[in-house]
Amino acid sequence: MKMNKLAALCALACAGLAVNASAAGLSTAQKAVLDDANSNGRVIYVAGASAVQKGFGGIVAKLFVPGTVTWYGSAQDTTGSDYFAVAGQLAADAGSWAGQNAIFIERVVGGSVYGVNSVARAESIDTLQVTSSDCGTAGTGVDAKTAFTCTVGAKNAIPDAGISDVAPAFFQSLYNTEGETAADALDPVTELPRLTSTAIYGLAFGPAVTTTVPTTVKFTKANIAAILAGNVGTWDKVAAGLSGDIVVCRRTPGSGTQAVFNAYFGNYPCTGNVNAPADRYASTAWSDSDRTFTVSPGTGGLVVVENASSGDVKNCLNAAVNGPGAYDATKGAYANDYVTRDRNGKPVKVHFTAAGNKAIGVLSMDSLNGSTTTSKWTFRNLDGAGQITWTGNAADLPVVTGSGKNATVSADGTSGNYIDGTWDLQAWESFNIPARTTGPKLEVLNKFLTLAQDPAVHAAVPALKYVTAGIPGNGYTGARVLQAAYLNGDQCAPYNKQ
Repeated sequence: MKMNKLAALCALACAGLAVNASAAGLSTAQKAVLDDANSNGRVIYVAGASAVQKGFGGIVAKLFVPGTVTWYGSAQDTTGSDYFAVAGQLAADAGSWAGQNAIFIERVVGGSVYGVNSVARAESIDTLQVTSSDCGTAGTGVDAKTAFTCTVGAKNAIPDAGISDVAPAFFQSLYNTEGETAADALDPVTELPRLTSTAIYGLAFGPAVTTTVPTTVKFTKANIAAILAGNVGTWDKVAAGLSGDIVVCRRTPGSGTQAVFNAYFGNYPCTGNVNAPADRYASTAWSDSDRTFTVSPGTGGLVVVENASSGDVKNCLNAAVNGPGAYDATKGAYANDYVTRDRNGKPVKVHFTAAGNKAIGVLSMDSLNGSTTTSKWTFRNLDGAGQITWTGNAADLPVVTGSGKNATVSADGTSGNYIDGTWDLQAWESFNIPARTTGPKLEVLNKFLTLAQDPAVHAAVPALKYVTAGIPGNGYTGARVLQAAYLNGDQCAPYNKQ
């Protein structure tokens, strides 16, 4: 729900949920909402992909009574890229809990696999502890970016549902499941049937490449596949006149974004003949003992940096171009070093020893507002040379330059490469509800699902407007609905024009 701060403060005050702008802590009314929701079990926990996160404000506006919502996030990142939550009164059409206080928590750290395996297996995983005693030491609660911070509890909650970038069956060991030792995939007979999985919407993905690689370089599915599989390690093998090691800024296993790229460029797990994705052991940059990536140019080949979130992939691309930056003796670190997480969720440091590296990254195109004419990286065209850039202003269409193709949606949502099926590097986001989730929780989740499928909700969110579309057969037709579909809904099957 995109409101300016003054309007939000007024709305909350009118609902009796006064915000403490000095960040001194939760108000009495806000504590009462949390205490009431927790004591009556009206807490809904969804884990997995971050795809729905950017549209969550629009969903909240319809799922909860306007003006009653307070936002919460994790202490390490109140922008909500790890955890976020809202608390307030559920709307009149939200089921049996309508008009009552409830808490809705979403976890995205670790990626899509936590919206699949943990959900089907009823595993307790880390969660945001949205209680009156765990929240409120910082923040104002007005929106996701100014959320009240809460502590994160260790393995103390079982998700009620999950979101994944691809269908649950894609999370196969050992490239698409979590953990230092890759977790087993869901058993297709005893575990996978526990989930009812519904396609939410389509989301375009694309190759993100640093601006140190000229936009005149031609990228194809074949040469990107070779890079991601580690079959090509230096840029002179990609284009004449280039030099240097190729840096790949990828995601950790278990990420839905990584699963999308593994399927599109490596056929995993769709066929018996796959290009296995190169990982952190592709070079000497990764140290198990130091838990650090140290990227030095000129080591002679591919360098792969694994990242726990899409935000960290963007950090990786920026750091590759910027280099270490100035050294801060008080912090004992270089300015552009960043911290991500390993396959077990433990902190990992990434350090580039020099600037000017040439890197390629895996991202969904809801990060399109980071691909600008002045940024350090851009989404590149396929089957040609060029890029797509955007101002981030919903009123301005993204601009594709050069040859080849990129994902586009027209201003009215009725045409464009993504709409007509020309661009098939995409995910069909999946909402996964286990059989054990029933009653009022299921009613709220079904309402959430209906809103998340609505192309009008996507169109109201600048970050989603030009890179998402409704899926044929979900009850929507016309603007912002894909005109192509996978045969029989199978994301490993041919993608056909409707």
